[in-house]
Amino acid sequence: MRQSRAFWAAFALLTWATALSAANPCVGVFAVFYLALALVSLVAYLVMRSGARRLASAAGRTATDGAGTIDRDATRRGVSHMSRALFGMVALLSVVVAVATLLLTMLGLDPRSGRRAMLPVQLAPFDAAFDLWAVSAVMGVVGGVLLVTAGKDVRAWLGSVA
Repeated sequence: MRQSRAFWAAFALLTWATALSAANPCVGVFAVFYLALALVSLVAYLVMRSGARRLASAAGRTATDGAGTIDRDATRRGVSHMSRALFGMVALLSVVVAVATLLLTMLGLDPRSGRRAMLPVQLAPFDAAFDLWAVSAVMGVVGGVLLVTAGKDVRAWLGSVA
């Protein structure tokens, strides 16, 4: 069972989106939402991978009614549902976070009430705020799309286990 390149690419994109959002003076602390999405997807991926490994190791053994067996169908269904639900949710929430950070950027750039940094230290000038938002939003949305592809990889692993 190979690692999912799509997942690791998505994780890297979400992590870089976190860094760029933290550098954006209008978003600042709220970059933690991208970080939370990246960490939730990482934990879900590791849990799904361990479930697929358990299925692969149990496929070689004969099923007995002892205490050492696992319910293959329940494990397969659980991992499949998790790959659809969690990765789909993270993909959807990455779009929501991109829109929310756009609103924060627009409010931060408002000439009357804006121009306040969201972190104690301003990491980038306000002139770069919209550019930083655009790059982080594209990274976040592409990361969400790649997570959906990673969910397909997990279901392909399940299909390959006899």
